[in-house]
Amino acid sequence: MKAFYVSLKPFLNHGALSRPTDWAAVFGNGHPVEVEIGFGNGEYLERISRELPQVNFVGFEQYCERIQRTLRKLSRTGLDNVRVLRLDARAGLERFFLPKTIALVHCLYPPPWPKKSDAKHRLFTGDFLKLVNSRLIDGGALKIVTDHHPYMDWVRDNIRDTGFSVEFKNIPAHYGTKFEKKWVEGGQSEFYELLLTKHQHIPVGIKEDSVLQSYLINDFNPDNFSFNDYSHEGVAVSFKEILYDAKKKTALVHVIACDGPLAQNIRIVIAHSPKGWRVNLAEGTMLMPTMAVSQALECVYLAAKKNVE
Repeated sequence: MKAFYVSLKPFLNHGALSRPTDWAAVFGNGHPVEVEIGFGNGEYLERISRELPQVNFVGFEQYCERIQRTLRKLSRTGLDNVRVLRLDARAGLERFFLPKTIALVHCLYPPPWPKKSDAKHRLFTGDFLKLVNSRLIDGGALKIVTDHHPYMDWVRDNIRDTGFSVEFKNIPAHYGTKFEKKWVEGGQSEFYELLLTKHQHIPVGIKEDSVLQSYLINDFNPDNFSFNDYSHEGVAVSFKEILYDAKKKTALVHVIACDGPLAQNIRIVIAHSPKGWRVNLAEGTMLMPTMAVSQALECVYLAAKKNVE
């Protein structure tokens, strides 16, 4: 049987990291730190970590299969200058990096979301560019590469008042990622690169974690459970499903908790105990403790409480 990876060392459990993080302590040295947003299958991350062994790299990716493939590639380098997190880059930059601590941010071929109705999912809004700016050292840079010219134009339209100067150029394929190879095979020979260099610091503070409370109710009837979706001031909670195990007297509630563009799938347990029914996050949940997650717990508690009153 083929091993998925040789070592899990590059993978960090973000729940166990201090916020903000002392990256010099994580890597055991004070080398410059660079970040890759959405490293995919890790082709580029593995390559630059070999080419620049005196640089520490932190990668963000949200898909487990891609992280698995990346760990396999990193295990072949014999180097120790990469750490990866399964985490949305917004939350990562907001909570784990102090201002002026990143030398360079890379983002190759972010999803362009070409349909007008999907444009809200695009990453490089003006607010996100300000966040990136705040985390870059003076003179640091953000490099964005795309195959989609309208997306490049959209990013350029968002740069005003974000503290960046802009250099744009057409480039041939030379990053070697899975998606780039796919487009080359499809006949595309020209791609687009934006280099945004920080010339003015835009201050954005560290976002603090929200308190995640557990609740206790006297009784619970899963047959009567009814959940009303919640939305207020950028925080939204949407109900997906509830599963109930009658033998274990345990319900698992799946909701999506959104803090603006940051969406997290949350599993909340309603379990019988000697003191009553406890409402809390499912064990092993890897999430950022945001306002929406705190609100999701309260919403499930109120829904569970209401169905027996």
